Amino acid sequence: MFRLAVFIPLVLSCGGGAAEDTSSVPTLDPPAEGEGFQFKMEAVVEPFSEAWICSIYPLEIEQPANVNWAEFIQNEGTHHMTLSTPAVDGNHGLEYGTYNCEDLYAEMLPDQILFFGHQGAASGTLSLPEGIAATFPVGLDILHEIHYVNPTPEPVQLYSYANAYTITNGEVTDRIWGGQVRDETIEIPANSEHTEWTRCVMNRDVEVHFLASHSHEKGKRFDIARFDGTTTGEVFYTNTDWHDPLITQYDPPLVVPAGTGFEYTCTWENDTDQPISYGSTAQDEMCNLSIVHTPMDLGAQCEVVETSDGVLWSP
Repeated sequence: MFRLAVFIPLVLSCGGGAAEDTSSVPTLDPPAEGEGFQFKMEAVVEPFSEAWICSIYPLEIEQPANVNWAEFIQNEGTHHMTLSTPAVDGNHGLEYGTYNCEDLYAEMLPDQILFFGHQGAASGTLSLPEGIAATFPVGLDILHEIHYVNPTPEPVQLYSYANAYTITNGEVTDRIWGGQVRDETIEIPANSEHTEWTRCVMNRDVEVHFLASHSHEKGKRFDIARFDGTTTGEVFYTNTDWHDPLITQYDPPLVVPAGTGFEYTCTWENDTDQPISYGSTAQDEMCNLSIVHTPMDLGAQCEVVETSDGVLWSP
């Protein structure tokens, strides 16, 4: 599980408008009873529009569930899909239903907890090591978020299915947690290639199982290197496709002692006549590092200690 950054805005119709033939839209059968559960969201994206849609609904489980692996299907070219909860204790004050994500994040939501996300690919799986689980409590509400751009003259049927497969309490040896570090002081000059970096160190001893990057369409390169608190090591992660965040699993996991962490670097190509800064729209930019680790320690985070622009900020 890891905390979510704010992402990108919407011109959307959920139903309504000219309907698309949905007979060929893929579906994903849910897990068999006792083997897991399913997340599901559908909508219609109108022609030449950008959809940033959030659906809030209850997770219908009768006992705590230990998820060990997941599979998903979604529209090819989806910018991102995330599954999170607006509040672990259920105290979020939001009605079930569909929302414009931009309005929701701007006016109603705190920094919620994200537990699954993906971009780009139409299908895939994500597995934790044997015995490692993400545990879901009973009574959890889900925030299912999709960002999709429809550049065509026809409506697109938007779909997002994700199956979570569980293991028993007796099979669990450890549980995951995590966080996201995001640079909210980005300033990219007009008509330029521009690079910014951030150094962060863990405040707890952790073993990192997954790392992922996130930027928008001006993102040209995202690099991650180890940082021992003083010296930056060699780059071991590089992503040059902003549309695919390259969620990378490490097996065995990366051992990261407290006081050490990562330096991550974003390079953008701004070919416009206007400067670009951090923000949630497709015209803005981001530079976010996601970390998933064991053990499940809610206080663990990668604390920012140095940045290229000298501005220190909290993850």
